[in-house]
Amino acid sequence: MKKSNVIARILALTIIISPHVYGIDNPHFWRATNFLTAFYEPRLARNWLTSFDATIGYGSTHKSRNDICGMKVPLLDIYGVQNMQALGINVPGKDLTNPGDILLTQLALLPINDGFGKLSYSGKFTVVEANLCFSQNLMCGFFVQGHMPVRRLSVSDIIPCDLSPTDCTNGPNQFTPTWQAFLTVLPTIFEKYGISPAPTRTTGVGDISFLGGWTNNYEDTREIDYFDTTFRIGILFPTGKTRNEDLAFSIPNGYNGFYAIPASFDAAAGWYDWFTLGVHFGAMAFIRKDKNLRMRTDCAQSGFIKLAKGHARVDPGTIWEINAYTKADHLICGFSFLVAYSFANKDRDIISPCDLNVFTPTIVNNDQMFLGWKMHTINFIAEWDFATYECPWYPRVGGFFNLIVGGRRIFNTNVGGFQIGIDFASDF
Repeated sequence: MKKSNVIARILALTIIISPHVYGIDNPHFWRATNFLTAFYEPRLARNWLTSFDATIGYGSTHKSRNDICGMKVPLLDIYGVQNMQALGINVPGKDLTNPGDILLTQLALLPINDGFGKLSYSGKFTVVEANLCFSQNLMCGFFVQGHMPVRRLSVSDIIPCDLSPTDCTNGPNQFTPTWQAFLTVLPTIFEKYGISPAPTRTTGVGDISFLGGWTNNYEDTREIDYFDTTFRIGILFPTGKTRNEDLAFSIPNGYNGFYAIPASFDAAAGWYDWFTLGVHFGAMAFIRKDKNLRMRTDCAQSGFIKLAKGHARVDPGTIWEINAYTKADHLICGFSFLVAYSFANKDRDIISPCDLNVFTPTIVNNDQMFLGWKMHTINFIAEWDFATYECPWYPRVGGFFNLIVGGRRIFNTNVGGFQIGIDFASDF
Protein backbone atom coordinates (compact mmCIF):
# COMPACT_ATOMS: atom_id res chain seq x y z
CA MET A 1 0.00 0.00 0.00
CA LYS A 2 1.32 3.45 -0.85
CA LYS A 3 2.44 5.72 1.95
CA SER A 4 -0.11 8.41 1.02
CA ASN A 5 -2.97 5.91 1.19
CA VAL A 6 -1.85 4.69 4.63
CA ILE A 7 -1.73 8.22 6.04
CA ALA A 8 -5.06 9.15 4.43
CA ARG A 9 -6.77 6.14 5.99
CA ILE A 10 -5.31 6.89 9.42
CA LEU A 11 -6.45 10.50 9.23
CA ALA A 12 -9.93 9.40 8.16
CA LEU A 13 -10.09 7.02 11.12
CA THR A 14 -9.05 9.90 13.39
CA ILE A 15 -11.93 12.05 12.20
CA ILE A 16 -14.43 9.21 12.60
CA ILE A 17 -13.52 8.24 16.16
CA SER A 18 -12.68 11.67 17.60
CA PRO A 19 -16.24 12.49 18.79
CA HIS A 20 -16.24 9.29 20.87
CA VAL A 21 -12.91 9.39 22.72
CA TYR A 22 -12.39 10.35 26.32
CA GLY A 23 -9.74 11.94 28.56
CA ILE A 24 -8.18 11.67 32.02
CA ASP A 25 -8.70 13.89 35.09
CA ASN A 26 -7.17 17.02 33.58
CA PRO A 27 -9.56 19.67 32.15
CA HIS A 28 -11.20 21.74 34.91
CA PHE A 29 -12.85 25.15 35.04
CA TRP A 30 -10.65 26.33 37.90
CA ARG A 31 -7.22 26.32 36.21
CA ALA A 32 -5.60 26.30 32.77
CA THR A 33 -5.61 22.93 31.02
CA ASN A 34 -2.38 20.98 31.39
CA PHE A 35 -0.60 19.43 28.42
CA LEU A 36 0.55 16.12 29.91
CA THR A 37 3.00 14.68 27.38
CA ALA A 38 2.62 11.13 28.71
CA PHE A 39 -1.06 11.18 27.69
CA TYR A 40 -1.24 13.81 24.93
CA GLU A 41 1.59 12.56 22.68
CA PRO A 42 1.83 9.16 20.97
CA ARG A 43 3.61 6.51 23.01
CA LEU A 44 6.98 5.12 21.79
CA ALA A 45 6.41 1.53 20.64
CA ARG A 46 9.42 -0.19 22.21
CA ASN A 47 8.87 -3.52 23.93
CA TRP A 48 9.04 -3.40 27.75
CA LEU A 49 9.77 0.33 27.92
CA THR A 50 8.97 1.72 31.38
CA SER A 51 8.38 5.45 31.95
CA PHE A 52 7.75 7.62 34.98
CA ASP A 53 6.60 11.22 34.47
CA ALA A 54 5.73 13.84 37.06
CA THR A 55 4.77 17.49 37.00
CA ILE A 56 4.22 20.00 39.76
CA GLY A 57 2.60 23.37 39.17
CA TYR A 58 1.24 26.41 40.95
CA GLY A 59 -1.27 29.08 40.03
CA SER A 60 -3.45 31.73 41.66
CA THR A 61 -5.95 34.34 40.56
CA HIS A 62 -8.41 36.95 41.78
CA LYS A 63 -10.39 36.90 38.52
CA SER A 64 -12.83 34.69 36.68
CA ARG A 65 -14.41 34.89 33.22
CA ASN A 66 -18.20 35.07 33.31
CA ASP A 67 -20.90 34.22 30.79
CA ILE A 68 -20.89 37.67 29.13
CA CYS A 69 -18.31 37.20 26.35
CA GLY A 70 -15.83 35.82 28.87
CA MET A 71 -15.51 39.16 30.65
CA LYS A 72 -13.06 39.21 33.57
CA VAL A 73 -14.89 39.77 36.87
CA PRO A 74 -14.16 39.27 40.58
CA LEU A 75 -13.41 35.61 41.24
CA LEU A 76 -16.68 34.51 42.83
CA ASP A 77 -18.89 36.39 40.35
CA ILE A 78 -18.21 33.60 37.84
CA TYR A 79 -21.93 32.69 37.84
CA GLY A 80 -23.17 36.27 38.23
CA VAL A 81 -23.44 38.49 41.27
CA GLN A 82 -25.35 37.20 44.28
CA ASN A 83 -28.98 38.38 44.08
CA MET A 84 -29.89 38.54 47.76
CA GLN A 85 -33.28 40.10 47.06
CA ALA A 86 -34.40 36.80 45.51
CA LEU A 87 -32.49 34.54 47.90
CA GLY A 88 -35.51 33.44 49.96
CA ILE A 89 -38.15 33.18 47.23
CA ASN A 90 -39.93 29.78 47.32
CA VAL A 91 -37.45 28.39 49.84
CA PRO A 92 -39.16 25.73 51.99
CA GLY A 93 -39.06 25.69 55.77
CA LYS A 94 -39.35 29.44 56.36
CA ASP A 95 -40.65 30.45 59.78
CA LEU A 96 -42.41 33.82 59.70
CA THR A 97 -41.70 34.26 63.40
CA ASN A 98 -37.97 34.09 62.68
CA PRO A 99 -36.36 37.54 62.12
CA GLY A 100 -34.17 36.25 59.30
CA ASP A 101 -37.07 34.65 57.42
CA ILE A 102 -39.17 37.77 57.92
CA LEU A 103 -36.45 39.89 56.33
CA LEU A 104 -36.03 37.42 53.47
CA THR A 105 -39.74 37.81 52.74
CA GLN A 106 -39.79 41.60 53.14
CA LEU A 107 -36.72 42.04 50.94
CA ALA A 108 -38.32 40.06 48.11
CA LEU A 109 -41.42 42.31 48.26
CA LEU A 110 -39.45 45.52 47.69
CA PRO A 111 -39.42 47.05 44.18
CA ILE A 112 -36.61 45.93 41.88
CA ASN A 113 -33.98 48.60 41.39
CA ASP A 114 -30.82 48.35 39.32
CA GLY A 115 -28.18 46.68 41.50
CA PHE A 116 -30.31 46.73 44.64
CA GLY A 117 -29.90 43.74 46.92
CA LYS A 118 -26.92 42.37 44.99
CA LEU A 119 -23.55 41.43 46.43
CA SER A 120 -20.34 40.91 44.47
CA TYR A 121 -17.99 38.40 46.11
CA SER A 122 -14.28 38.80 45.46
CA GLY A 123 -11.72 36.20 46.51
CA LYS A 124 -8.46 34.47 45.72
CA PHE A 125 -8.14 30.99 44.25
CA THR A 126 -4.90 29.02 44.62
CA VAL A 127 -3.93 25.63 43.21
CA VAL A 128 -0.87 23.50 43.86
CA GLU A 129 -0.98 20.36 41.73
CA ALA A 130 1.21 17.35 41.00
CA ASN A 131 0.51 14.85 38.22
CA LEU A 132 2.10 11.40 38.60
CA CYS A 133 2.14 9.21 35.49
CA PHE A 134 3.34 5.63 35.00
CA SER A 135 3.60 3.88 31.62
CA GLN A 136 4.65 0.28 30.94
CA ASN A 137 5.03 -1.13 27.45
CA LEU A 138 4.33 -4.80 26.82
CA MET A 139 4.78 -6.34 23.37
CA CYS A 140 3.49 -5.63 19.85
CA GLY A 141 2.69 -2.00 20.71
CA PHE A 142 0.48 -2.73 23.72
CA PHE A 143 1.01 -0.85 26.98
CA VAL A 144 -0.63 0.10 30.28
CA GLN A 145 -0.72 3.48 32.05
CA GLY A 146 -1.77 5.04 35.32
CA HIS A 147 -2.44 8.67 36.21
CA MET A 148 -2.82 10.12 39.71
CA PRO A 149 -3.23 13.86 40.35
CA VAL A 150 -2.58 15.27 43.83
CA ARG A 151 -3.94 18.76 44.55
CA ARG A 152 -4.45 21.47 47.10
CA LEU A 153 -7.24 23.87 46.14
CA SER A 154 -8.14 26.89 48.24
CA VAL A 155 -10.52 29.83 48.05
CA SER A 156 -9.58 32.65 50.41
CA ASP A 157 -9.78 36.44 50.92
CA ILE A 158 -13.57 36.34 50.43
CA ILE A 159 -15.03 39.84 50.63
CA PRO A 160 -18.62 40.85 49.71
CA CYS A 161 -19.24 44.22 48.06
CA ASP A 162 -22.67 45.88 48.14
CA LEU A 163 -23.74 46.85 44.61
CA SER A 164 -26.94 48.56 45.71
CA PRO A 165 -27.34 52.14 44.42
CA THR A 166 -26.58 55.04 46.75
CA ASP A 167 -29.15 57.34 45.14
CA CYS A 168 -32.01 57.80 47.63
CA THR A 169 -34.46 59.30 45.12
CA ASN A 170 -35.11 56.33 42.86
CA GLY A 171 -36.37 53.26 44.72
CA PRO A 172 -34.68 51.05 47.32
CA ASN A 173 -30.94 51.60 47.85
CA GLN A 174 -28.06 50.90 50.20
CA PHE A 175 -29.72 52.87 52.99
CA THR A 176 -33.13 51.18 52.83
CA PRO A 177 -33.84 49.96 56.41
CA THR A 178 -34.95 46.48 55.31
CA TRP A 179 -31.72 45.98 53.37
CA GLN A 180 -29.53 47.18 56.23
CA ALA A 181 -31.38 44.93 58.69
CA PHE A 182 -31.01 42.00 56.29
CA LEU A 183 -27.24 42.47 56.06
CA THR A 184 -27.08 42.50 59.87
CA VAL A 185 -28.86 39.15 60.27
CA LEU A 186 -27.39 37.50 57.16
CA PRO A 187 -24.95 35.33 59.20
CA THR A 188 -27.87 33.92 61.20
CA ILE A 189 -29.76 33.19 57.96
CA PHE A 190 -26.76 31.25 56.66
CA GLU A 191 -26.56 29.37 59.94
CA LYS A 192 -30.24 28.39 59.88
CA TYR A 193 -30.05 27.02 56.33
CA GLY A 194 -26.74 25.27 56.94
CA ILE A 195 -24.58 27.13 54.43
CA SER A 196 -21.41 29.14 54.93
CA PRO A 197 -19.52 31.56 52.65
CA ALA A 198 -16.30 30.83 54.55
CA PRO A 199 -12.90 30.20 52.91
CA THR A 200 -12.29 26.63 51.81
CA ARG A 201 -9.29 24.36 51.34
CA THR A 202 -9.22 20.87 49.82
CA THR A 203 -6.11 18.70 49.78
CA GLY A 204 -5.71 15.19 48.49
CA VAL A 205 -5.69 12.83 45.55
CA GLY A 206 -7.83 13.67 42.52
CA ASP A 207 -9.50 11.05 40.31
CA ILE A 208 -7.19 8.13 39.45
CA SER A 209 -7.15 6.62 35.95
CA PHE A 210 -5.90 3.21 34.77
CA LEU A 211 -5.60 2.65 31.03
CA GLY A 212 -4.50 0.13 28.47
CA GLY A 213 -3.49 1.09 24.97
CA TRP A 214 -1.90 0.30 21.64
CA THR A 215 0.64 2.42 19.81
CA ASN A 216 2.18 2.33 16.36
CA ASN A 217 5.29 4.11 15.07
CA TYR A 218 4.99 4.07 11.27
CA GLU A 219 8.34 4.86 9.62
CA ASP A 220 7.94 3.38 6.13
CA THR A 221 7.84 6.87 4.64
CA ARG A 222 9.83 9.07 2.29
CA GLU A 223 8.61 12.64 2.56
CA ILE A 224 8.19 12.57 6.35
CA ASP A 225 10.20 10.87 9.09
CA TYR A 226 7.31 9.05 10.79
CA PHE A 227 3.59 8.99 11.53
CA ASP A 228 2.72 7.81 15.04
CA THR A 229 -0.69 6.93 16.46
CA THR A 230 -1.82 5.85 19.91
CA PHE A 231 -5.14 4.63 21.31
CA ARG A 232 -5.98 4.39 25.03
CA ILE A 233 -8.95 3.10 27.00
CA GLY A 234 -9.52 2.41 30.69
CA ILE A 235 -11.50 3.55 33.71
CA LEU A 236 -11.49 6.66 35.90
CA PHE A 237 -12.26 6.17 39.58
CA PRO A 238 -13.84 9.06 41.59
CA THR A 239 -11.18 9.03 44.32
CA GLY A 240 -11.11 12.84 44.71
CA LYS A 241 -12.96 14.69 47.45
CA THR A 242 -16.40 15.91 46.39
CA ARG A 243 -17.88 19.38 46.75
CA ASN A 244 -19.18 20.25 50.23
CA GLU A 245 -22.68 21.58 49.51
CA ASP A 246 -22.74 23.38 52.87
CA LEU A 247 -19.69 25.49 51.95
CA ALA A 248 -20.86 27.88 49.27
CA PHE A 249 -17.46 28.20 47.56
CA SER A 250 -16.30 24.59 47.92
CA ILE A 251 -14.56 23.07 44.89
CA PRO A 252 -14.26 19.29 44.30
CA ASN A 253 -10.79 17.79 44.00
CA GLY A 254 -11.77 15.79 40.93
CA TYR A 255 -14.99 15.31 38.99
CA ASN A 256 -17.22 15.42 42.08
CA GLY A 257 -17.73 11.70 42.60
CA PHE A 258 -18.60 10.54 39.06
CA TYR A 259 -17.14 7.51 37.29
CA ALA A 260 -15.98 7.71 33.68
CA ILE A 261 -14.44 5.55 30.96
CA PRO A 262 -11.27 7.36 29.81
CA ALA A 263 -9.89 6.77 26.33
CA SER A 264 -7.97 8.88 23.85
CA PHE A 265 -6.49 9.10 20.38
CA ASP A 266 -3.22 10.84 19.52
CA ALA A 267 -1.38 11.31 16.24
CA ALA A 268 1.90 12.98 15.32
CA ALA A 269 4.09 13.37 12.23
CA GLY A 270 7.77 14.34 12.09
CA TRP A 271 10.05 16.05 9.57
CA TYR A 272 13.76 16.91 9.31
CA ASP A 273 14.69 14.74 12.33
CA TRP A 274 13.50 17.45 14.76
CA PHE A 275 10.16 19.03 13.76
CA THR A 276 6.88 17.47 14.98
CA LEU A 277 3.20 18.29 14.46
CA GLY A 278 0.64 16.49 16.59
CA VAL A 279 -3.02 16.36 17.61
CA HIS A 280 -4.92 15.00 20.59
CA PHE A 281 -8.66 14.35 20.64
CA GLY A 282 -10.48 13.74 23.90
CA ALA A 283 -13.60 14.03 25.94
CA MET A 284 -14.97 12.86 29.27
CA ALA A 285 -18.38 11.23 29.45
CA PHE A 286 -19.65 10.67 32.98
CA ILE A 287 -21.96 8.09 34.48
CA ARG A 288 -24.97 9.80 36.05
CA LYS A 289 -25.87 9.34 39.71
CA ASP A 290 -28.09 10.71 42.46
CA LYS A 291 -26.70 13.48 44.65
CA ASN A 292 -27.83 15.83 47.41
CA LEU A 293 -27.18 19.38 46.22
CA ARG A 294 -28.32 22.97 46.50
CA MET A 295 -30.62 24.22 43.76
CA ARG A 296 -32.41 27.40 42.76
CA THR A 297 -36.03 27.93 43.76
CA ASP A 298 -36.55 31.08 41.67
CA CYS A 299 -35.25 32.17 38.27
CA ALA A 300 -33.90 35.47 39.72
CA GLN A 301 -31.48 33.69 42.05
CA SER A 302 -27.84 33.75 40.95
CA GLY A 303 -24.35 33.04 42.20
CA PHE A 304 -22.96 30.30 44.45
CA ILE A 305 -25.21 30.78 47.48
CA LYS A 306 -28.52 28.90 47.56
CA LEU A 307 -30.58 28.13 50.66
CA ALA A 308 -32.61 25.13 49.45
CA LYS A 309 -31.09 21.66 49.24
CA GLY A 310 -32.54 18.41 47.95
CA HIS A 311 -31.93 15.13 46.13
CA ALA A 312 -31.63 15.04 42.35
CA ARG A 313 -30.48 12.78 39.53
CA VAL A 314 -27.38 14.45 38.05
CA ASP A 315 -26.31 13.74 34.47
CA PRO A 316 -23.03 15.67 34.05
CA GLY A 317 -22.24 17.24 30.70
CA THR A 318 -19.52 15.78 28.51
CA ILE A 319 -16.12 17.47 28.44
CA TRP A 320 -14.70 17.74 24.92
CA GLU A 321 -11.00 18.34 24.23
CA ILE A 322 -9.04 19.25 21.11
CA ASN A 323 -5.30 19.89 21.26
CA ALA A 324 -2.85 20.74 18.49
CA TYR A 325 0.85 21.21 19.03
CA THR A 326 4.17 21.80 17.33
CA LYS A 327 7.45 20.62 18.80
CA ALA A 328 11.12 21.20 18.16
CA ASP A 329 12.23 17.75 19.32
CA HIS A 330 15.84 17.31 20.52
CA LEU A 331 16.81 20.35 18.51
CA ILE A 332 20.25 20.75 20.09
CA CYS A 333 21.96 19.10 23.07
CA GLY A 334 18.76 17.26 24.01
CA PHE A 335 16.70 20.47 24.17
CA SER A 336 13.05 20.34 23.06
CA PHE A 337 10.40 23.05 22.97
CA LEU A 338 6.66 22.54 22.56
CA VAL A 339 3.85 25.03 21.92
CA ALA A 340 0.26 23.76 22.05
CA TYR A 341 -3.25 25.11 21.76
CA SER A 342 -5.77 23.37 23.99
CA PHE A 343 -9.54 23.80 23.80
CA ALA A 344 -11.80 22.28 26.44
CA ASN A 345 -15.58 22.53 26.53
CA LYS A 346 -17.94 21.10 29.12
CA ASP A 347 -21.58 20.64 28.11
CA ARG A 348 -24.36 21.58 30.51
CA ASP A 349 -25.42 19.27 33.32
CA ILE A 350 -28.94 17.90 33.36
CA ILE A 351 -30.47 18.04 36.85
CA SER A 352 -33.65 16.10 37.64
CA PRO A 353 -34.90 17.13 41.11
CA CYS A 354 -36.76 14.50 43.10
CA ASP A 355 -39.05 16.95 44.97
CA LEU A 356 -41.01 18.73 42.23
CA ASN A 357 -43.10 20.55 44.83
CA VAL A 358 -40.04 22.58 45.78
CA PHE A 359 -37.82 22.58 42.70
CA THR A 360 -38.87 23.38 39.13
CA PRO A 361 -36.59 21.57 36.63
CA THR A 362 -36.52 24.50 34.20
CA ILE A 363 -35.47 26.94 36.93
CA VAL A 364 -32.86 24.54 38.30
CA ASN A 365 -31.32 23.72 34.93
CA ASN A 366 -30.98 27.36 33.87
CA ASP A 367 -28.65 28.04 36.79
CA GLN A 368 -25.29 29.18 35.37
CA MET A 369 -23.53 26.71 37.69
CA PHE A 370 -24.98 23.89 35.56
CA LEU A 371 -24.54 25.46 32.11
CA GLY A 372 -21.02 24.15 31.52
CA TRP A 373 -17.88 26.05 30.60
CA LYS A 374 -15.27 26.48 27.87
CA MET A 375 -11.57 27.32 27.98
CA HIS A 376 -8.82 28.25 25.50
CA THR A 377 -5.24 27.62 26.69
CA ILE A 378 -1.79 28.06 25.18
CA ASN A 379 0.78 25.62 26.60
CA PHE A 380 4.54 26.16 26.58
CA ILE A 381 6.97 23.36 27.53
CA ALA A 382 10.78 23.45 27.48
CA GLU A 383 12.58 20.19 28.22
CA TRP A 384 16.14 18.88 28.36
CA ASP A 385 16.74 15.17 27.80
CA PHE A 386 19.96 14.00 29.47
CA ALA A 387 19.66 10.38 28.34
CA THR A 388 22.40 8.99 26.08
CA TYR A 389 23.02 5.66 24.40
CA GLU A 390 25.47 4.83 27.16
CA CYS A 391 23.17 6.07 29.97
CA PRO A 392 19.56 5.77 28.72
CA TRP A 393 18.18 6.02 32.26
CA TYR A 394 19.22 9.69 32.67
CA PRO A 395 16.15 11.89 33.24
CA ARG A 396 14.24 14.44 31.20
CA VAL A 397 13.68 17.70 33.07
CA GLY A 398 11.86 20.85 32.05
CA GLY A 399 9.43 23.62 32.82
CA PHE A 400 5.97 24.56 31.59
CA PHE A 401 3.53 27.46 31.57
CA ASN A 402 -0.18 27.24 30.78
CA LEU A 403 -1.76 30.54 29.72
CA ILE A 404 -5.54 31.03 29.50
CA VAL A 405 -6.43 33.20 26.50
CA GLY A 406 -10.21 32.93 26.59
CA GLY A 407 -13.23 31.15 27.97
CA ARG A 408 -16.55 31.38 29.79
CA ARG A 409 -17.53 30.43 33.33
CA ILE A 410 -13.94 29.66 34.34
CA PHE A 411 -11.41 30.86 36.90
CA ASN A 412 -8.66 32.76 35.08
CA THR A 413 -5.84 30.75 36.70
CA ASN A 414 -2.60 30.52 34.73
CA VAL A 415 -0.27 27.77 35.94
CA GLY A 416 3.49 27.34 35.77
CA GLY A 417 5.75 24.62 37.06
CA PHE A 418 8.32 21.91 36.48
CA GLN A 419 8.32 18.39 35.12
CA ILE A 420 10.61 15.38 35.16
CA GLY A 421 10.56 12.04 33.39
CA ILE A 422 12.67 8.91 33.19
CA ASP A 423 12.64 5.88 30.89
CA PHE A 424 13.91 2.34 31.42
CA ALA A 425 14.15 -0.15 28.56
CA SER A 426 14.27 -3.89 29.26
CA ASP A 427 14.43 -6.55 26.57
CA PHE A 428 13.35 -10.10 27.37
